[in-house]
Amino acid sequence: MKETKRNTLLALALICAIGFAIIAPAAAHASSLHPKQISYERAIEIATASVGGSDSITEVEWNNKYGQPRYEVEIYRGGRKHEIYIDAVTGNILTTKSESKSKIPAGLTVSEVTSANAAAFAQTALNRVGGGKVAEIKWDRKVSGTVVEIEITDNNGQKHEIYINPATGEITRHKTKNKR
Repeated sequence: MKETKRNTLLALALICAIGFAIIAPAAAHASSLHPKQISYERAIEIATASVGGSDSITEVEWNNKYGQPRYEVEIYRGGRKHEIYIDAVTGNILTTKSESKSKIPAGLTVSEVTSANAAAFAQTALNRVGGGKVAEIKWDRKVSGTVVEIEITDNNGQKHEIYINPATGEITRHKTKNKR
């Protein structure tokens, strides 16, 4: 009975996350997020427009580590690397960093960076650790290909890093960090 109730609540939270286009952590802890967060797709649009386009997008991350949900988008454009930090609730650009780069790395397949995919990957990671709170979801381009990194603090306070292959949805690595 208790397990069925828990599963029902998790399923409802997941449906709300996708239905309202809010990001994956809502499936895990809806009460801690503002209900009107912008989607991954919108964050990429805002970041790309702020630098006048994109030659390559190499990283898209959502986190709530500093008490303010935000996206970090890394874009290469015109020989420069730009890091754009966006308020996940308002869509306002918080700050940007830019530096010259002579080599432009291969980018992400932006069509796979969606709020719906984030919700599914977060749920996979939460299921692996038995529940908890999502602190970060990051799409990152590595030499071996794209990976989704999810940081979770489980219900016992243990921190986990879960790595998921976005093409298959399978967990490729699970690390735990020492409690502090």
